[in-house]
Amino acid sequence: MRFSRLFALIAPHLLLSFLACPAVTLFASAQAPAPAEPVVRIIDTPAATLRLSGLSGDLVGLRWKDPSLELIGEPRLGENFRILIPRPGYEADYFYSRDQKVSRIEPAPDGVVCVYNSLRNSSETLPVQVRYRIRVEGGQVLFSIQVDNSTNRKLAEVMYGIIGGQQGIAGRLDTEAMIPGPNANQGAGLFSRFHGGGYGGGNLGIRYDAASYSYPGSLSMGWMDVYNPKAGVGYYYADQDTDTRLTLLEVELRPFSKSAIYGDTWPSSAEAQGEPIGITTGWVDMPYASKGTFSAGPVALQVHTGDWHSASGIYRSWFDQHFNMGRPRSWLRQENAWQSIILSNSEDVAVHRFDELPKLAADAKKYGITTFEILGWDTGGIDRGYPQYTPDPRLGTPAEFKKALANMRAIGVHPLIFSNVQVADTATPLFRDRLKQYAVHGLWAPDWRLNGWGEGTISARAGFTNSNMTTVSPSHPAFREYLMNQYLQLVREGAEGFQFDKGGGIVNLDFNPTLTVSPDKSLVDGVLETYRELLSKGKAIDPNLAIAAEMLYDRAFPYIDVSYMRMGGIDMNSTVLRYTFPEWTGTIFGESPGDINPMNNGMRYGFVWDIAPRHYNDSVDEPLTRPLSRYVSELIRIRKQYADLLFYGRFNDSMGATVQGGPNIRYSVFNSFQPKNDSRACVVVNFGGDPQSVTVDLDGKAGQVSIATPYQADTTAVLPVHIIIPAYQLAVVVKR
Repeated sequence: MRFSRLFALIAPHLLLSFLACPAVTLFASAQAPAPAEPVVRIIDTPAATLRLSGLSGDLVGLRWKDPSLELIGEPRLGENFRILIPRPGYEADYFYSRDQKVSRIEPAPDGVVCVYNSLRNSSETLPVQVRYRIRVEGGQVLFSIQVDNSTNRKLAEVMYGIIGGQQGIAGRLDTEAMIPGPNANQGAGLFSRFHGGGYGGGNLGIRYDAASYSYPGSLSMGWMDVYNPKAGVGYYYADQDTDTRLTLLEVELRPFSKSAIYGDTWPSSAEAQGEPIGITTGWVDMPYASKGTFSAGPVALQVHTGDWHSASGIYRSWFDQHFNMGRPRSWLRQENAWQSIILSNSEDVAVHRFDELPKLAADAKKYGITTFEILGWDTGGIDRGYPQYTPDPRLGTPAEFKKALANMRAIGVHPLIFSNVQVADTATPLFRDRLKQYAVHGLWAPDWRLNGWGEGTISARAGFTNSNMTTVSPSHPAFREYLMNQYLQLVREGAEGFQFDKGGGIVNLDFNPTLTVSPDKSLVDGVLETYRELLSKGKAIDPNLAIAAEMLYDRAFPYIDVSYMRMGGIDMNSTVLRYTFPEWTGTIFGESPGDINPMNNGMRYGFVWDIAPRHYNDSVDEPLTRPLSRYVSELIRIRKQYADLLFYGRFNDSMGATVQGGPNIRYSVFNSFQPKNDSRACVVVNFGGDPQSVTVDLDGKAGQVSIATPYQADTTAVLPVHIIIPAYQLAVVVKR
């Protein structure tokens, strides 16, 4: 801290001379007792000029060259890393880079390496060596860390790639941030309305405000972006480590944020009373490893023009270099709509039997719905008895189940089987006698995390008497084999695909002592490995086998074709995932006969319509649901006609069209994926209860367009077009 205050005093006088310096320059403090001791070290790279503390090696300044941008507004908050190595009696034994004396700073042609021969804090020094590398490659500044832990103590946390002292771009209050959650921007208001984890959720034990976002979990993708729409510039900040594990994005505001206030929640300079003000971000790995070398990275930083849409392209370009999204479209990805039905629930209500499935599937097909998801078919019913994935004898025999699947396929309807990967009912003899040993453990005890859902009674729906399940890791080979044998038998019996539920339940560290993988890999990598193995072995039985999953995690997209999700609001809180991965899609549910507007959003966002009549209980042809089914049938007709744009095209958010209408009007734009095809479609939805007059223009386009609406033949018009959209309906404007 003494050095940090000194640097804050001298930095303004040195900044201009810094930028004119050669690649490596040392500055001695005028107040330092030993003039030869460096205060700031300048590392000049093709992309950026780095300023490092000559004492600690911390990154205290980073000026991007083109476009010119200073990312660290408060050098006193500069850091490189934080490392947690708990010791008996002191779990929070952190080693901060700011407290270290860097052993040496090694300039390299592409950047610099800071070497620390040991780690120290106020109570001890450990023989743990750290190599912290900052380099430039491909127009990015990349941060990597290597920790050589020769002790028997666990390397619990490694936070690195830290960018401290961020104060916004060309005006803090005009600076925005994108932290991409599954369907929300977690970073909205970061530079104006910051709020940390709150009481008991992230701020206890610290004197500043902080929030952590897990990847996977809170984050669907491993990046964030800070941008100023007025200035037209931003910077991308991403975890570009290809090793798949549970990680955290840590975001902090110092010295505090204000609550119960209109407007800006950041402290003023007067309120901070001389303490440094700024945002700190860092990526956190949790390997819990001892006696060995742990390497992580890179974390990438890149300045760009534009807003988060530009950052999305940077991330996708990196992703495509390491993960395969280029596989052929499966039958499941080509299905516009599903029906979902629960045969039996966890309170022993048998709603339908196996021999009713072909008739239910035939009802769905009348409306163009040719995928049929079967839930509650297995022993115990929905959300009970897991993982006993065998036909429930209360619903019919195994032979009747197999025959039902064959009959469904014979009429052109695909059976999609609901199942799970990493959960087990704790009340079963199977769990007690065999599977308990594979349950996920907490750090301090084998304290299972329980959850459950009820359906058949009021008290079960209220959560008081529901069956409970806990998390069991498929990283145990014996447990994965148990699952795999059942999955493959279902494929032999006629299942064309699986919908794996509860995929979000992988956001836990697993301290089961019998694991051969680290706690941060047990669930994340175990579930992905299960998908990989099932596709490999299952396609040997049925080459058309496909997977859907209740998972909004980009590293699962090479294996799953559709994400099982719901969206009950008028707008997605953020379209960032859909925009970044336009090949990907998810489901959008109609569970009630009145769910017309969610179906409109299915067209607006390019989602799969999933009809679950009367909350998964009935046929799509039951009287109250018929109007909804007819409407979905019309939407299917329209989308099939323009499938290259509306279902297989590039979702372009709302960019590329100008739409004028009332407050209940929403729209989206789709472009062709084909590089030489400039076709475009605009989906316009009227969410209101009255007809709306709308004017639609396609930016940069002129001439004739086609207009498709439900229950009407297509018409043509010349841009800009004027349309009357009935209540709770939509129109699609297409330019070829």
